[in-house]
Amino acid sequence: MREARVLLIAQNDPVEVEDEDRIETNLSNSLALLDEAKAYDPDFVCFPEFILQLRFDHDGLAREDVAQPIPGPATDAVGEKAAELESYVLFPMIERDGDDLYNAIAFVGPDGEVIGTSHKLVPTIGEMEDGTKPGEDVVVWETEFGRVGSLICWDSRYPELGVRLAQKGADLVFFPTTGSAHLPFRTWASYYGYHVAYCDKNDAKVFTPTGDVIAHNDDGFANPSIDLGDGGEAHLSFSIVNTDVGVYGDSQTMGAMSDILDEYAGSLVFHEANREGTVVLESVDDSVTLADVENEFGVEPMFDLEERTRRHVLDIADRTPLLPHDD
Repeated sequence: MREARVLLIAQNDPVEVEDEDRIETNLSNSLALLDEAKAYDPDFVCFPEFILQLRFDHDGLAREDVAQPIPGPATDAVGEKAAELESYVLFPMIERDGDDLYNAIAFVGPDGEVIGTSHKLVPTIGEMEDGTKPGEDVVVWETEFGRVGSLICWDSRYPELGVRLAQKGADLVFFPTTGSAHLPFRTWASYYGYHVAYCDKNDAKVFTPTGDVIAHNDDGFANPSIDLGDGGEAHLSFSIVNTDVGVYGDSQTMGAMSDILDEYAGSLVFHEANREGTVVLESVDDSVTLADVENEFGVEPMFDLEERTRRHVLDIADRTPLLPHDD
């Protein structure tokens, strides 16, 4: 069992703020919400896309006018709060890196330092025309709660990025956005065995490998909100997710599954998650990891089987198959 306490902050626009005060107001609101986060004792806190520069494109401000470096003044301030919380914080913003601009997420560690940055891999055409560069690869970070990855907004349109996260062994994926594109995530979570924590300006939820949606907080359902002043408000979504979860082929593991459940009765939970030929195992015992179970019984996660099959196709095919693969 490997539990992580996840707090998603759906924070919308402070519409009544003057242009020149917008970044200062957004940062101040975010810091205040990190103070609110203390009540949840989170391991991870995630804000929506562009949280530092919300509404910049509605106010006639150019991206280059509002971009900041990472690390920089904003991440320094967020880092102080992250250290107080002893939590990881995913803080999306427009990043300036020399002459380059990125739609980015600063991944701030529990010590307050920036661990790394992930960039939107597929900016919209409008973003690119305004100077935003695409990221180069999916970033996955090692943490004590498993491997953590992220995508941003328009990235969700590209299923190969979901595959890439699985190839890199992601256990928990954060998806900050200003839109509402989330239809792929239930499938990605069920197929690849990672949780997806989705967060936009008004809505937040978590998609689990069992096919469930948890911690759904939509302002359309009159959930409690935090008034930020100037027309802005926030809605919080909190969940505890177990990242030691695996998706396996039911026919491939049929012989071993009863032996596994007999030996680890009370330590593993078996989920018949869907009709896609897969089952889900979840460790609920701190002394038992699914990696150890896989090694002991010689079973492989469904995605590993798919990758092995993909490599076999590539090896024996007399043409180039239309299968995404890791070069």
